[in-house]
Parts: sequence; structure tokens; C-alpha cells
Amino acid sequence: MAVFDPSALLALPHDVSVLRALDAGVRAQILQRRLGRTLGHALGVPPAHRIPADRPLRVLGVDSLLALHLKQQLERALRVRIVAHEQLREATLAQLAALLAEEVARPQAAAAAGAAVR
Repeated sequence: MAVFDPSALLALPHDVSVLRALDAGVRAQILQRRLGRTLGHALGVPPAHRIPADRPLRVLGVDSLLALHLKQQLERALRVRIVAHEQLREATLAQLAALLAEEVARPQAAAAAGAAVR
């Protein structure tokens, strides 16, 4: 199993500040696509296949260790707080993307991003 690489979430052209400025639906779509590709790589899914957006991550092979690593890396990369890693395993890719899209837009995420830049 490959290591989760959070930089794939923030590859050009979107960084956190750009994501924050987008419509919530667009933000969720971008995050879902990027999470799908990144998780596909971490789980060894061939590039020609996609991670289903409607199946729990646990069913797709995200164990508790990968879920914990995913949670930590997402929090660092997106400067957000997310659900406990065990709950994350029960979420679908679409649910996780929607949650992250909401969290990225919260004022505390914007303040954390500004503090990280200083």
C-alpha cells in the first residue's frame, strides 16, 4: 500500500485559498476528484479505475491505520479539523469530500491558513 500524499489534493490550479473562494458544490467536486485519485494511489487501484464515490472507505480497503494517516494529512494539507479516523472509515468518498468542502470554508480554517502563511 502506498503512502497517502496530501500534495495531490492541492496540485495546480487549486490551493486552499482558491478552494475556499469557490462555490461549495464545486469545492466538493474538486475535493472528491482529488481524494479519489489520491486514495486510488494509496490503495493500489489502477489509474484506469475510479474509487466509487458511494461506497464506505472501509469497504474499499481503508483500514484504521490508513484512516488515521489520511485524517492527519488532510488536516495538515487543508488546515481543517475533521471527524475521528474511525468515523472517517464509515464515510463514503462523496461524504468525505462534502465534509471537507464545508470545513475548508469555515472561518477558523481561513484564520489557520492566514496564520500558516505568516
